[in-house]
Amino acid sequence: MKLGDVIESAIWVTGDESVEMIAHHESQIQHCLGRLCQQERCCHGPVTFIEKRPGEDRVPEVPDHVQGQRVRLLVAETTIVEILPETSRGSFIANLDKKDLIRLRYLTRRGAKATLTDWQCDAIIEEIGPQAALDTLKDEVDRGLLH
Repeated sequence: MKLGDVIESAIWVTGDESVEMIAHHESQIQHCLGRLCQQERCCHGPVTFIEKRPGEDRVPEVPDHVQGQRVRLLVAETTIVEILPETSRGSFIANLDKKDLIRLRYLTRRGAKATLTDWQCDAIIEEIGPQAALDTLKDEVDRGLLH
């Protein structure tokens, strides 16, 4: 994610929910947006909620299990307002040079053959330990596979 990106989350409602239930849904959505931002090392601004009707712009088909006369899509929207500085959960990678950390994340993603967040890479690097991580990094540089 980058500064200015808009993130959204949505939930289908039937129109028969109580005020308390809608407030609960909104709270859960805000919590999920907060967790996403925490994982992605960013902060979001105020969350706005709007209700959209089926058939409106960017509203998908109503799922079969959602029925009622007043079905709506409760949409939450917020903007990324801050990118948090790189930090680490563990002491080993916290002391790495930025360039080496980027290299180790690259190698971790390549080895996992998957799209991983920086946080996920850092956890894997911490798990394998400093000696294994540095040996791998040195080997890749020595072989000319990393610059």
